[in-house]
Amino acid sequence: MRILVLDIGTTSMRGILYDEYGTQLALSRRENHLILMGDSLIEENPDDWYHNSVSIIREICQAVSADTFDMIAVTSQRSSIIPVDREGMPLSAAIMWQDTRNRQICRQLEQYNPQLYEKTGAEVSTVFSGSKMTWIRQNLPEIYPSVYKFLNIPEYVVSRMCGVYVSDTTYASRTGLMDLRTETWDPDILKLYEVEENKLCRLIQPGETAGYVNKEFAEACGIEQGIPVIHSGGDQQCAAIGHGIIEEGPVSVTVGTGGFLASALCQLPEQLPKGMIINRSSAPGQYIMESNVLTCGAAYDWCAKQLYGMNAVNYRLLEEELKKENFVSSALVIPYFSGKGAPDWNPMADALISHVTTATRRSEIFKSVMESVFIEISSCIDRFADTVSVTKVYSGGGLTGSAVLNQLQSDIYGRRLICFDDPEATAKGALAVALSGMKVYPDLHTAFETVCAERSESVYEPNRSLHEQYLKKREKMNRLYQLLKEGGFYES
Repeated sequence: MRILVLDIGTTSMRGILYDEYGTQLALSRRENHLILMGDSLIEENPDDWYHNSVSIIREICQAVSADTFDMIAVTSQRSSIIPVDREGMPLSAAIMWQDTRNRQICRQLEQYNPQLYEKTGAEVSTVFSGSKMTWIRQNLPEIYPSVYKFLNIPEYVVSRMCGVYVSDTTYASRTGLMDLRTETWDPDILKLYEVEENKLCRLIQPGETAGYVNKEFAEACGIEQGIPVIHSGGDQQCAAIGHGIIEEGPVSVTVGTGGFLASALCQLPEQLPKGMIINRSSAPGQYIMESNVLTCGAAYDWCAKQLYGMNAVNYRLLEEELKKENFVSSALVIPYFSGKGAPDWNPMADALISHVTTATRRSEIFKSVMESVFIEISSCIDRFADTVSVTKVYSGGGLTGSAVLNQLQSDIYGRRLICFDDPEATAKGALAVALSGMKVYPDLHTAFETVCAERSESVYEPNRSLHEQYLKKREKMNRLYQLLKEGGFYES
């Protein structure tokens, strides 16, 4: 059996061909091209994802001398939005999840946060796609009458593959428009956001078949028509499963463009934990508790470009730069390059580098930027511990390729950090969801144990002395942020 997983990230997308045991047969990768327009306006051309999908599938077919797969599983970043017409063609560029043009709309809706959180598991945020739909309605009257559907990236890719408008509940729980308990679009919330239900996708469960490859897409890729396409769920839900987050206890930390944390919730607590995000899980009947730091790998890339003048990141050089700083940096960074995430949800917050003297080295500023990002993640982990017993911390994502950054995470979190050598945890999670959903295996746990049986791991133990210093640095960061916030520095 051959299963193609399409894993669509923010800055790249990958196609990985697996057999039913999780053995990787082929891999193809393409870059996505963010359009940075200033004032936190971030877009992308939807054609990127379509053409990249076609190109990836063609390359994989050539690599394995095949023209068919048993199924295609799709997982993706979750909250970007694309308005399309009745033919499914984009009416504008995609508004990306990091884009904050909807911040004024969110401010107006914040008064409803208690009710919205109780129903949807999340307070109002510029990240979630519902208010991006509101922004399009209010600010693009020239295209709104032609909007047939609002699609996120996986919904758009699947629509081009299959000619259907189908989503799953993991993505719907990132819109701010779905009732978390009934798993249906909520009419009262839709009215509040000025979003019409007929412009949204039909909802299925993760692991179910969204549709079948149509003739047009099959001919473009050189594959057979009729291959089933599975919605495996959002990338963070799949990453959590790929890390083994199926039962309560472990916490998954994905350090990609942003930093994303997830922990399993087998059932909703009577009182939802303040400041967290509760989404539907890709595991049947479960939820995940999430938090995020909106800038993580993006801060690393910013340092590479702005501090070191790199157009293409030289990871080996940057690793050596970090090794120069074997102590806690005296520079202090507020790391909100794209606003502050949970629990404050402050889209007006931005980054600040302070405590810099003539003795401060470039490498020290670089390290302090990364320290500050992981300190933010550490605060989120501690808030998780108020709701679930945190037994382990797993880390995955692009930055885990750095042993120095992995050790830095462990020191800052004050916890044992487990990094899997397989960098494709998200794809493996999507694979497990698809295989269990299609009844190749009887349940998700069996599917996970099978496809991840050969993975190896690296373990990092915290330096307790450094951890205590980082706790003090966290206090300084929090005080500085509060001073900036109370002083009106984040007001528009």
